[in-house]
Amino acid sequence: MPGPEPNETRVRSLAVAAAASLLVLVAIPFDLVPLLRGPAPYPPEWQWAFRPGGPARPLWGAAACALGLLGLLWASGTGRARGRPAPARRALIAGAVLLGCGLQVGLLAREPGSPLRTLLSRARSRSFTSYHTVAISPEARDPATFLRGHATHLSEWTRSAKHAATHPPGPILYYRAALGLCEASPAMTDGLLRAAGVPDREFRPPATRAARAAALLGALLLVLLGALTAWPVGALARALGAGDLPATRLAILWALVPGPALMTPQFDQALALPVALATLLLLTTASGTWRAVAAGALGGAALLTSYGAAAFLVIGGLAAIATNATDRGALRRAVTAALLATGVAGLVAFGLPALLGHEPLRALLSALSIHREVFTAPRSYALWLLFNPVDLALFLGVPVAVAGLWASVASRREPLSCALARYRWAVFGGLLALLLAGVTRGEVGRLWIPLMPLLLVAILREEDGLDRRDSLVYGVLLAAFTLAMGSYWVV
Repeated sequence: MPGPEPNETRVRSLAVAAAASLLVLVAIPFDLVPLLRGPAPYPPEWQWAFRPGGPARPLWGAAACALGLLGLLWASGTGRARGRPAPARRALIAGAVLLGCGLQVGLLAREPGSPLRTLLSRARSRSFTSYHTVAISPEARDPATFLRGHATHLSEWTRSAKHAATHPPGPILYYRAALGLCEASPAMTDGLLRAAGVPDREFRPPATRAARAAALLGALLLVLLGALTAWPVGALARALGAGDLPATRLAILWALVPGPALMTPQFDQALALPVALATLLLLTTASGTWRAVAAGALGGAALLTSYGAAAFLVIGGLAAIATNATDRGALRRAVTAALLATGVAGLVAFGLPALLGHEPLRALLSALSIHREVFTAPRSYALWLLFNPVDLALFLGVPVAVAGLWASVASRREPLSCALARYRWAVFGGLLALLLAGVTRGEVGRLWIPLMPLLLVAILREEDGLDRRDSLVYGVLLAAFTLAMGSYWVV
């Protein structure tokens, strides 16, 4: 019996995604299903807290940015955009990056302080990240000395700076560089603090005016890096066969995905950019070996930021290999490019720091041991085998999660000669392996943000791309999730 027509299949997929989304959206403000937030509070498990009174202030700024992004989706289907798709793509993605930054900052109005003041406070918080805390400490005053002692300090930070204790030195050096810029430019320091409403007075070391400005500068750059991921999302979609405008719509939708929009300012949202770019470069290595080298450099930068980035880079690399494997020769070239990128990534993340006195292997083993002891071992494997997919689906956006699953099931009928089907199976296969590994138990709505660009691209359907109507439905639903979760969940 023949299957349904492509248009009928697309409509069914959209209807199921909308119905599932509406059911969950009704539950969020009234907390009808508390288990949506997780099974139990930390410690030892995880659960996003509920804010029964809603946001501290109306999220008008965030809502305006969301409406602007929906306007970009609408504009992508106008006659002017269809007549000049390449210039339209560039303009629309630039607009999505700007509005995406505005949406992230506007969502912080849910907290009592002003958005910029909240951004600054989060970056300075010991519990939210703790990287800035270590960066302004005496231990980090000299970067070379800090690198040499980094592996030794990890156990000391277990109580005072848990995030710093389980990560490579990259995030700390990032805020240390921001501090150096602010110390070198008093005008920039004054401008940043004035914008955030920080009183014009001196503060005691180490929390000086420059240190506070560095927290805000670093946080704003993380916001920008997260929003810039729209660019490789669109490029990945085009590389997989989507036209300029369908790919652009997917890039615009990235700005509305709840995870990266709400988890501000986190390195997880910024890591989405190098992971997506590295995957894109490996997928297009036929254009030159330099792309594999560049992919490796980006992968190394990601590994310097988070050891967990290795899992996302592997999934992206496997997706690129699967997509390019049109024959034995192409498969061999794709594997060679991936191996070259792996070597370059290892050199950037471990080789170069070792030349500067860092002990990368000792730091890696210590950080992973601390993470397992504090965050993994105390939590139930079976429990998070169930709840991790729920958390991922919510912060990826229920409509995207449902559309991705629908496309995956539908692609079982597609031949292996279909590049998009091979990409989709590789990404979802990698996700399944990551789930079964159980190395992450809770909070994957934040921790797995770097994988979300690859999952978003997987909702594409080769026969029709993503038309304006469908993208507007997805956009409205994603905006509703982002605003609802931001209003009623403490993230």
